[in-house]
Amino acid sequence: MIPSRIAVLALALAASPAAALNVVTGGPGTSGADFLTIGVGARPMAMGGAFSAVDTGADANAVNWNPAALGMIDKANVTASYNSLFVDENQGYFGYAAPIGKEGGVWAAGLNYLGVSKIERRGTTDTETPNSTFDNQNYAASVSYAKAFGKEVELGGTLKYVRTALDTLKESAMAVDAGVLARTPVDRLTVAATVRNLGTNIGPDSMPLTFKGGAAYRLLQDKLVLASDIDWLSTERRGYWSFGSEYWVSRNLAVRAGYQLGHGSDQLQSKLVGLGAGLGVKFNRFTMDYAFIPYGDLGDTHRMTIGLRFE
Repeated sequence: MIPSRIAVLALALAASPAAALNVVTGGPGTSGADFLTIGVGARPMAMGGAFSAVDTGADANAVNWNPAALGMIDKANVTASYNSLFVDENQGYFGYAAPIGKEGGVWAAGLNYLGVSKIERRGTTDTETPNSTFDNQNYAASVSYAKAFGKEVELGGTLKYVRTALDTLKESAMAVDAGVLARTPVDRLTVAATVRNLGTNIGPDSMPLTFKGGAAYRLLQDKLVLASDIDWLSTERRGYWSFGSEYWVSRNLAVRAGYQLGHGSDQLQSKLVGLGAGLGVKFNRFTMDYAFIPYGDLGDTHRMTIGLRFE
């Protein structure tokens, strides 16, 4: 009875795209540690960020989208991601996940970072040569746990320590993520709901509290995955609606594409903003994924993720 109620709740949250689009027009707010809203992992980003309900191929990277997806992991694995963003700006993630016995659930640990180097410092006069340079460093260390309840529902949560450092200004905060992933009575249809970055203020600003709901459907003997997610950034009063797809051309090669609606209010001058595309290869215990994400006037970005599964 309880798993069925959780599945109904997750489906309700995942099945309201019209409501999400109606709130996209809300005014922007202010939040700290905004690097936590940047997607992590080449596979999810190539699918447009529509990943919270995907129940295939889960690894340690799942905690960045829905910690409940960890509950599907049956073997220890490690993952590492690198995102080449804009000039002197890079992001990375390293994670490890492993089951606890046969029915003890799954635990994971990870480190998400974003750094901006060589920021120019100038004095009171405008000169061509800066007085010096400084860095902006952002980190989030996390510990997660998830457990499956029967074959229908997985629940998961993450505890995060967040730290930002801009030159001599340093701030820290604690936050939690929580998620549910449920299999519906419709065969191969899964739904999910998550809340992310619920925590203390970081300096004078609140954390980037985000609510996410999603659904995913597998077909063609699980070779094709179609997914859709809704994101509501509470502090920023902004919403996004994502669509994604993944097709396994063979046992070793996947092609992916997706699009995220709602970037019209971001003032990024390109219709390609929101697009995601990429490839994935898998050989025995090793995986490698690539994603191409354009950002209009800001330029194009490239994401790489490698993973290793332990037997």
